Amino acid sequence: MKKNQIFYILAFASIVVLVSCSKGEAGPAGPTGPAGADGANGMDGAPGPDSVLYSNWMPMNMSENIDINSDTTYSQIFPANAITDDILNSGTILTYLSGVDGNGNSFIYNAATALTESYYVGNIFVASLPPAPSHSAGSNFAGDYYRFIVVPGSIAVTAFKGMTPQQIRTVSYPVVAKMLNLPAGNSNIPNKFSSQ
Repeated sequence: MKKNQIFYILAFASIVVLVSCSKGEAGPAGPTGPAGADGANGMDGAPGPDSVLYSNWMPMNMSENIDINSDTTYSQIFPANAITDDILNSGTILTYLSGVDGNGNSFIYNAATALTESYYVGNIFVASLPPAPSHSAGSNFAGDYYRFIVVPGSIAVTAFKGMTPQQIRTVSYPVVAKMLNLPAGNSNIPNKFSSQ
């Protein structure tokens, strides 16, 4: 029985201690700790639907075709995943050629002035046609480089205010590069095309 009394007394004392304890007021906040290290940068997101997209400078490797009149046509197809139905319907596609003159100086000009171009979803077909029928030839631009720039309609109307798509296609590469914040010149072309 004595064991039971000790048990009850200890149980009663424990309950009294637990119930009578109260939490005091919180003390002042401690000093701020040092900032943690920056996390790793994530991957860049995909371009949005209203982004200007452009290709690298791609080498011209034109195929030769001689027809029954002995006329020679040169042609090439470039992959262009940035060309979608939306771009074909309301955007503008700009194209440029980069070459080297007889003095070794590089230059860039509008490809549409030298090539016949056809745009399709996912690719561009370019051709150099004979200037006259019967026994003539187009120009083979092998050794030159080609770049396309895809400008969504929403950007074209603000960046080239008041201009039609046909007028936009005549704008020189340095002007377009500045207006659309693109790399100037022909930066990814091998050194043999650098100015000397």
